[in-house]
Amino acid sequence: MFRKLAVLVAGVAVAAGGLVAVTAGVSGAAKVTVTAGPGSHISCNITAKVKLAPGLKNNWIQSQHASDPDAAVRAIPDTTFAANGPVLIGVKGSGSCTGTVTDGVHTLPVAGVKFSVVNDPAHLGSATPATCTGLVTGMPPSTAQYDTSLTYSAVGGKVTPTTITGGTIPPASFSIQGGTISGSFAGGTSATNGVADNTTIFAVTQAPATSTNPVPAFPQCEASIKIKPAGKHPESATLKAPKGLKKVAIVAGSTLALSR
Repeated sequence: MFRKLAVLVAGVAVAAGGLVAVTAGVSGAAKVTVTAGPGSHISCNITAKVKLAPGLKNNWIQSQHASDPDAAVRAIPDTTFAANGPVLIGVKGSGSCTGTVTDGVHTLPVAGVKFSVVNDPAHLGSATPATCTGLVTGMPPSTAQYDTSLTYSAVGGKVTPTTITGGTIPPASFSIQGGTISGSFAGGTSATNGVADNTTIFAVTQAPATSTNPVPAFPQCEASIKIKPAGKHPESATLKAPKGLKKVAIVAGSTLALSR
């Protein structure tokens, strides 16, 4: 009886040891790393935060106020608020993705992306006034280029990061186009379409202050007017500088796509 019990216990111990060995082998298995090549494609819904330095400000241009009904406002001289560029950006963003990457041997579904964007060190941009108007009109044309770094989260493995150098941002846009792709999707194409928050859109498109609307609803880009009524002295009008557009939120509706 005791001999049978000893044999049974030994058998259970051997089986348990085998189970432990198998489990350890599974948990310790290295995950495959895929560099996205031909046949890879992902689409992502993204959001991001953008920092601008220096902040964008519009200058006061006297000729734009020649028809203002208030003589004191008409008399305010040209006043410079905008600092000279280049404008440096810092972008941090993320998103959820669909699609797959493949290296011809392994294929992984991509679930998410994180990315950052900075000025290309060799093409920081021109030393022209950093105005909100320039952002909207593209005048003078920007010479800046931008570098994007992307990392991915995938199911069942890892994906080699992507770097895109030399991208550009078209006027009146928060999107990035062009550039040279290396790492995953090297030799492929990318498209980033950014949608800015309403505060940014309203700030960059609103008209300058007037005597009848002396304080802009969005103070980032345009100066405010302070009118002192006539009394012991004639009426006067002075300006309060814009706060500067220093941050932009890229909101829902923004997309990122990569294909090879």
